[in-house]
Amino acid sequence: MHLSSRILSAALATILAVSALCLPASAAKYDTLTFPDAAGNQITYVDQPYQDIAQLPIGAAIILTGMPDYNAAYNDGQYNYVGFNTDKGTWYIRLGSSSVDALKKIVPDDGSITEFTACGVYVGLLAANGLPVVDLAQGQALVYSAQAGGDAVHPLASELPQYQQQIDAAKAAQAAAEAAAAQQAAKEAEFTSRGLPYVNYTPTGIMVWIPTHGGTKYHSYSGCSGMIDPQKVDLGYAEARGFDACKRCH
Repeated sequence: MHLSSRILSAALATILAVSALCLPASAAKYDTLTFPDAAGNQITYVDQPYQDIAQLPIGAAIILTGMPDYNAAYNDGQYNYVGFNTDKGTWYIRLGSSSVDALKKIVPDDGSITEFTACGVYVGLLAANGLPVVDLAQGQALVYSAQAGGDAVHPLASELPQYQQQIDAAKAAQAAAEAAAAQQAAKEAEFTSRGLPYVNYTPTGIMVWIPTHGGTKYHSYSGCSGMIDPQKVDLGYAEARGFDACKRCH
């Protein structure tokens, strides 16, 4: 192939890719869908016709069918977005404060869902790449599962925040567990560095002295009973180790 032909082919591919923003790639699955919003008002979403995205008014209730592209996630500092390969070309989904992981609870990326119909509001073009955006934070979704044999309706206005709460709670629990494990490791390291075995104990805030070269008693001061290299520890630790109070100094 001549160089000029290769250049022409590349230019044609670019034009076709850009035109996907303007012309519907295929007929939508639904012409209209009506659902109640959070306030109970009936909202009708429409398979909006347009030849150019500039013809679509901001705020139009639109139906889009396709699948999310979880590799195309984006955050603009205010909202979370994810790519959406639709019957009208490549769009982006705006999820509000909910994360992409919350959407994955409804549309998992494990192959179990084969079609996702999103009912939301057109909010303009994404500043990062100029692609059109549908806001689903207050919308609805129909998720097609071949295993279930049909569409399941998901009210995103309630489900996305609900799943986000579960995700946040799980992350908080994991962080708390990791912090507790780190604290425990630090406590164990403290005793290990002093040549003492670690045992689980309940701190009392009372400090005593224990022998390190034999003996079964804890003491109120380091010079009692001629101890050599005694260690100062919490009374709870001493008792957990099996030490009893010295009758001379207690």
